[in-house]
Amino acid sequence: MPNLRLILTFCLALSGALVRAEEPPPQPNVIGAAWVYTVTGEYEDVKTDLVAAIESRGIVISYVAHAASMLQRTSDAVGAVGKAFDRADILLFCKADLTYQLTIKNPHNLVLCPYSVSVYTLAGDWEHVYLGIRAPEQNVPEYAAIHQLLVDIVNETISW
Repeated sequence: MPNLRLILTFCLALSGALVRAEEPPPQPNVIGAAWVYTVTGEYEDVKTDLVAAIESRGIVISYVAHAASMLQRTSDAVGAVGKAFDRADILLFCKADLTYQLTIKNPHNLVLCPYSVSVYTLAGDWEHVYLGIRAPEQNVPEYAAIHQLLVDIVNETISW
């Protein structure tokens, strides 16, 4: 009888994985120059999943900009009232083959590197974590592969 339970458990787990695999990818909200994805969860968990999704592709994160702490630290100097974020980081990275393709056609496209994914929570909203990427550069066809990479990274982050 234990083998039957094991087989049934395996079949149920497999069927759940297949159902998840058939779900359509999440759709972003297009807000200005950003594609924004909303996740329900803990900030640190989502950020950890984002780092894993980037690094699983063999990509090295070159810099993490701590945007929320920078804005908080400089708010008095610029006369800011209130705050937009509780937590906000921007992860920066490049992928050599894509950047080469981007810049070989036009060396001035280097301005589009490094690529970035923002992960943040809005002030007072502890239930949602947002992932943001740059909207696709319509007049730079070589950017399409980079944009797809960013979409794939975000989709993988959300699926964990």
